[in-house]
Amino acid sequence: MRRIRLLRFIKMLFRRYVDDEVPAYSAQMAYYFLLAFFPFLIFLITIIGYLPISDADILEPLASFLPAISYHVLQENVEQVVKTRNMQLLSFGFVAMLWASSNGMRAIMRGINKALCRDDRMPFWISVPLSIGFTILVTLLIVFYFVLLIFGEQIGELLVRAGMKWEYWKGWDVIRYMTAVLIMIGVFTLLFRYSPCKRIKWRNALPGAVFTTVGWLLISLIFTFYVNRFWDPALVYGNLGGIIALLIWLFISAQLIILGGEVNAILIFNRKDRVGKSGPRLKNRI
Repeated sequence: MRRIRLLRFIKMLFRRYVDDEVPAYSAQMAYYFLLAFFPFLIFLITIIGYLPISDADILEPLASFLPAISYHVLQENVEQVVKTRNMQLLSFGFVAMLWASSNGMRAIMRGINKALCRDDRMPFWISVPLSIGFTILVTLLIVFYFVLLIFGEQIGELLVRAGMKWEYWKGWDVIRYMTAVLIMIGVFTLLFRYSPCKRIKWRNALPGAVFTTVGWLLISLIFTFYVNRFWDPALVYGNLGGIIALLIWLFISAQLIILGGEVNAILIFNRKDRVGKSGPRLKNRI
């Protein structure tokens, strides 16, 4: 019975993937996020770079999720740019990142609206401030995410000095990585909760957030393993190989985010169908 339900769910998800034009919205989002990627890293490194750490330490958390060829492109270009750290560079990085990311965020919101409302239109005076607000929030949370990963060991040592028992210190690495995963789930939950044209409950936003987070982690690891071991984009695209691999990774990531909205939509509509068959009294609880 569960197997039949799972197959039915996968079939519905694939049908919505095609009908709701998930690849089209994902391509738009990937384009804008690619434009925002380098300015964001410049902005991040310029801020954190005033601390006594190297640029390599800041970029190191990306090494597990990006193909080696893309990581090296990022490392070389970002290190060249941030050699002259100044406020003009910080301002440019922030403005460029905010513009490109907010446009990418609007593409995500349109994709989620298409899933839940069957219409991707949202008033301009609502979508623009909301997309900018989400962009700033996500930026702050990503900065916190990087700080947690980069300074996790130092934070753990401080906790031990403050009285944390040694046996807890042994599990600190697991705690900080799990905290980073919970931050991702929280970000996606907020996105699925507030970006649709119809507000949904927290419990209805959570399944898609978990799906997107777990799916993104798995797909990123698989894609990175495949590119590093079996496919060299430079053989086809030359010097652009690293950028092409990065663009494909962003495209896959974008699809997983929008598919998270589709997962929520399927569960919500199926629940409403069951509620409708159970009578109006149960329906009022949803």
